[in-house]
Amino acid sequence: MFIVTLIQIILLIEYRYTIFRDSITDTDIALFTIILFIVAIIGFMQTVYINNSWKKMETHSNSLEKAFLSKEAYLNLFFENAKDSIAVFDLDNKIITVNPAFEKLYGWKKRECIGKAVPLVAPEYINLAKERCNHLLNGGSFDMLESKDMRKDGTYFDAQMTLSPIFDYNGKIIATSVITRDISYKKEAEKLIIQSEKLKAIGEIAAGVAHEVRNPLTVISGFVQMMNNDKSSPYAFYTNLIEAEIDRINLIISEFLVLSKPHAMQPKVFKIDKVISDILTLYQPELQLKNIELIQNWNTNNMMINGDANQIKQVIINIIKNAVEAIEKDGNISVTVEKTANQFCSICFSDDGGGMEKEVVEHIFKPFYTTKTEGTGLGMMISEKIIQEHEGQITIDSEYGKGTSITIKLPYVDN
Repeated sequence: MFIVTLIQIILLIEYRYTIFRDSITDTDIALFTIILFIVAIIGFMQTVYINNSWKKMETHSNSLEKAFLSKEAYLNLFFENAKDSIAVFDLDNKIITVNPAFEKLYGWKKRECIGKAVPLVAPEYINLAKERCNHLLNGGSFDMLESKDMRKDGTYFDAQMTLSPIFDYNGKIIATSVITRDISYKKEAEKLIIQSEKLKAIGEIAAGVAHEVRNPLTVISGFVQMMNNDKSSPYAFYTNLIEAEIDRINLIISEFLVLSKPHAMQPKVFKIDKVISDILTLYQPELQLKNIELIQNWNTNNMMINGDANQIKQVIINIIKNAVEAIEKDGNISVTVEKTANQFCSICFSDDGGGMEKEVVEHIFKPFYTTKTEGTGLGMMISEKIIQEHEGQITIDSEYGKGTSITIKLPYVDN
């Protein structure tokens, strides 16, 4: 700009100097040139300063942009790779976005649920969910809240949730976030711990009770037997009844002693086929007497189990005894033996007896729980304890009025 202005002045003087030469001296021209030069220098310095300032601003802006993009990228990576389910909802409880963990946990694909209010809560928890939603919209939050959630296929699972409102720069709620974790395994572990503590407590009580009760009971039993030897005694009916009740007390004490035995075993490899066959042969006369048909399905043979054969016999006898009592007369009992995945031998006992109600199935492994008038409520609990000590599983599937299936899974040994 200085050069262009200087050329313009030279041209102006060259072609128009005659017009104003009488009023302008050479000194004025020199002074004007000096002033022009100073202005040009100042303008150049301003240009350099502005240019440097602009570069600094541009560099700072680029740094901020990179930082923002980096932060956004990190947040996106966290969202996509988080192991916990994350879902963002709008104020109408419709899903804005979800992460892959949500899809895996709930079974809903992202494209299926965006913009929709999909059912994620069990029907019986709907009212509680609405209360939580209202609390969130009022600025509240929930941390490590435990509830029951529902998958796409309708199955329930134990969930641990953190619910938080999302605010904009003005402090206004614009959305809500829900982070969910499946804690079904944790609940199951807690149940196992509680059950283990119960067994431990009962075992400790059992040892003391059995010792204290059997000592006086032996004396009583001896005298009752002596009285029973006198056939002419007018009290024979009562003494026989007393002796029967003493036998029943001994049975209960024997079951107590099973609980008080140490958990350590001396396992041996045995054929589960032979154990089952021996027990079925033992029960054959009783089954024929009650007109109960025994159906055997041997889908595999020569299955070897590492454990205590007598304890496994006790479990199977208890199950068959319960099946016979459930049928009473005229029915079917089926026994199915087969291999399953993960090196397990499955033994399923099914009957078409009266079956059990849901409440009975849920409590059947608890101590002293029984529906029988003469039952002790310890048989199934002891059976479960034995199977667990053999690193196996026992499950019950029963429908009231239709029958019961009890499945035992034990790890087998390769021949």
